[in-house]
Amino acid sequence: MSEPGEPTLQSLRAHGADRHDPVRFRFLEVMARRIPGQPAAVQQVLQGRLRAVVIDYAACVRSAPGARQRMEPPAIPAEGSALAQLNRDLDARVRSDGGIARMGVGAGVSDMKSVRQFSEVWSKISAERRVAQALENGPDNAGPLNSHKLMLRALCLMQSLSPDYLRCFLSHADSLLWLEQASVKPSRLAAKPGRKSQPRQ
Repeated sequence: MSEPGEPTLQSLRAHGADRHDPVRFRFLEVMARRIPGQPAAVQQVLQGRLRAVVIDYAACVRSAPGARQRMEPPAIPAEGSALAQLNRDLDARVRSDGGIARMGVGAGVSDMKSVRQFSEVWSKISAERRVAQALENGPDNAGPLNSHKLMLRALCLMQSLSPDYLRCFLSHADSLLWLEQASVKPSRLAAKPGRKSQPRQ
């Protein structure tokens, strides 16, 4: 048990001291959480060690430059601030939409649930079809370092490991391709087809 006035993990976290050295603070939290599962004799030793380490951590935080700013609790936005109002509005929209936490690519917040489900299924089928088509059109006798072959292999691995990531990747690739095509301006108008000359006899 800590003495009155001694720093504890809870008081350090409440004052923002956990941001001073997050890895060390996390280690202390894990150590404190594991102590109750140990035998009584081990608990005594570990509690003494934890107490000493927490006091040392608090001393390091106090002696660090800029400690006063870190020890101050983060500012909570006022009830009527624009950020708080925006957060409330977004929470209300998500709750009214059925609490959907994850939406498919291209699905809006106000889309119906069935439309979102159809969109997700359709994009999944489309991604699988496009990968299969790319594999069919891939080079047959390409070497191991052929860029086309490596890209096809990466797509296959992506499809097997994370189909959702593959859908996002293909969506981004489509967007980049569209932007590239939209930014290319034709250098000259397409030449009008000329009249074929008649062969001389």
